[in-house]
Amino acid sequence: MKRRDFIKQSLSASAVIVGTGYASFDMLGHVRGQYIPPLEQRAAKAAAKVIAENGPDHDEGTLVSAQAEPIPDVHPRDLVNARPAQSYQQLRAEQLMAKIPEPVQVEEIAQPELTQLAEAKVEIAKPSASAQTVQEKVANFETDFTDDVLLKENEYAMLVKTLERINKVQDYVGYGNFNVLSFDEGMKYARYSPRIGHFTKDELNFLDMLFHYNSSHLGFFGEKVISTQSNVIANNAVTKMAGTGHYLFRGYSEAFYSKIRGEVGDSLILTSGVRNVFKQYQLFMAKTVQASGNLSRASRSLAPPGHSYHAIGDFDVGQVGGGLQNFTAAFAETDEFKRLQDLGYVRIRYTADNNLGVRYEPWHIRVV
Repeated sequence: MKRRDFIKQSLSASAVIVGTGYASFDMLGHVRGQYIPPLEQRAAKAAAKVIAENGPDHDEGTLVSAQAEPIPDVHPRDLVNARPAQSYQQLRAEQLMAKIPEPVQVEEIAQPELTQLAEAKVEIAKPSASAQTVQEKVANFETDFTDDVLLKENEYAMLVKTLERINKVQDYVGYGNFNVLSFDEGMKYARYSPRIGHFTKDELNFLDMLFHYNSSHLGFFGEKVISTQSNVIANNAVTKMAGTGHYLFRGYSEAFYSKIRGEVGDSLILTSGVRNVFKQYQLFMAKTVQASGNLSRASRSLAPPGHSYHAIGDFDVGQVGGGLQNFTAAFAETDEFKRLQDLGYVRIRYTADNNLGVRYEPWHIRVV
């Protein structure tokens, strides 16, 4: 199948919507004598791994411990570290998912068999929400709208399978290095490491589709700042910022961060720096899992691959110990943000009145 035909068939603005929460996959069974964990479980684990890094310096926060017993009946505002823009219902679902025993590896299961199981067991609900303007969608960025673009069931299964492999690449190279890893380097590690396994043709086609898809069809109207999947960030172009686990571009980005932190104070911390295309794939795909396969809803919270200004200079900041609050509009109420405003020269990328289809992000500092 030609790439353009694959892209046309893969996504459609009239695609049906998956219901709220995780898609209702119930993929229990055995193939070749191996237990196949439900796709719902695999999806939750793959997405949780992206945002559940150990330590407060992770750019997407952390979840509660998967080992916590019993599961506490808490509200997200009571958590020091949690996923940003996460509803209470989604948090509870992931906490419950954490109780399921570790599944077996499924690398050897043939993709056609996996897809058939996914297609046979999916339940799909039709949407009811509609919006007249971009602003209405931005204000309700976690809502599923009737004209949102969603993955089909087999595409969702492919996304989960591909995300699992991307996560293995991060395990192999390390969290910090993964932020600046190029796409080609990631492919090379996968090809030669049995711990990862090479990306299949279908997985590569899926990644290609995500990168080249017209983001405006998703409702995301930001600029595409990286034109090629193979974007390379040279080692001597970045520097790792002590105490954060993140990189910044040498020169203006590094100097700008040092300047504003010097004026605001040590309570301001870098929460996300340089992110190359491979890292953006991981974050966007994990967000799509959280959005139950709704690519449009994911794009209202995370730039699609190739569209993130983190790849060319922007960075995120937060309040030390802020956890979840650093990735919600609540950050705009902190003393740190008010001090940033008082400086007069600090701009944020996605303002409350932006027309780019992106939620308000007071933490995202506009550098370039």
